[in-house]
Amino acid sequence: MANLVPVQVKGNVGTIEDNLDLVELSIREKVQEYAAVVVTEDSVKDGKRFLADIRKEKKALDDERKAIKTQWMAPYDAFEKRAKQIIALYDEPVKIINDQLAEFEEQRKAMKRQEIEAAYDFVKGDLADWLPLDRIYNPKWENATYSAKKVREDMELIFDQMKVSISTIKSMKSEFEADALRVLKETGSLQSAIAEINELQKQKERFMEQARQEAERERQEKERAEKEQEEKAAALQEAKEKKVASETHEKPEELEFGPVAEMPEPAAPFAPEKTLTVMVKVGENDFSMLRDFLDMANLEYEVM
Repeated sequence: MANLVPVQVKGNVGTIEDNLDLVELSIREKVQEYAAVVVTEDSVKDGKRFLADIRKEKKALDDERKAIKTQWMAPYDAFEKRAKQIIALYDEPVKIINDQLAEFEEQRKAMKRQEIEAAYDFVKGDLADWLPLDRIYNPKWENATYSAKKVREDMELIFDQMKVSISTIKSMKSEFEADALRVLKETGSLQSAIAEINELQKQKERFMEQARQEAERERQEKERAEKEQEEKAAALQEAKEKKVASETHEKPEELEFGPVAEMPEPAAPFAPEKTLTVMVKVGENDFSMLRDFLDMANLEYEVM
C-alpha cells in the first residue's frame, strides 16, 4: 500500500492587538453614569434616549467582535471544509471492509450457536420443558473466546440448580406443591415458587378463619333464636297458668238443665246433620252433671 503524505499547514497562530482595556474603562465610567439615572414622570423622554444609546453602543461593540471573528475564522473554515472532504475518502473502503468482516462474524456466530444447541441437547435430559434454551441463553456464549466446554459447564450448573430447586419444593411436603412447581417451571425461580406456597397458605388460613367466624356467628344466632323461642314459650305457659289459676278461683256460674226432650224420629230420607263445636266453661262441682248429660246424649266432648 502507498505511504500517506503527512498533513502540513503553513500558518502562524497570531495574537490580536486591541485597545479593549481602554474601551472597558470608558464603558465602566459610562455605565456608572447610566446606573445613576432616575426616571421620573418629567424625565421619561430622557430615560428612553439613554436606553436607546446604551443598546446602540452595546450592539456596535458586539458587531465589531463578530467581524473580527469572521476575519480570523475565514482561513480556518476553508481549511476545515477541505480537510473533511479528504477525510471522507476513507468512508468507502471502511464500509467495504466492515461489511465483509460483519459477514464473517455472523457466520462465526451461526457456527457458535450450533455448538451451543449441541451442548444444550447433551445436558437438558428430561428438564427441557423446565429450562428451554431461549430462557437460559447467554449471549456471551457466542464470543470467540468462550469455549464449547465452558458453555456446557455453564449449562450443567443451571440444570443442577433446577434439580435442587425441584427437590427443595417436594421436600416441603406442602399441599400446594403442584402450584409451587408450576411457578418454578414458568419462572425458573425457587424464591418465587416458595413465595407462592406461602401466599396460598396465608389465603387458606384467611379462608378458614372466615369460615370459623361465620360458623361461630351462625351458632350464636341459633342460640339466640332458641333462647328467644324458649322465653316466648315460657311466657305463654306462665300466662296460661295464671289464666287457669284465675278461672279456678272465680265462682262458676250455675247451670240449669231442664228435662231432656225426646228426639223425634227423623223422616226418611233426611239430610246429614251439621257438626258444631261448642266450648263450655263450668266449675268442677258442675262438671259431673254436664258429663252425665253429654254421655246420655251420646255427644263427643273434650276436657281442656
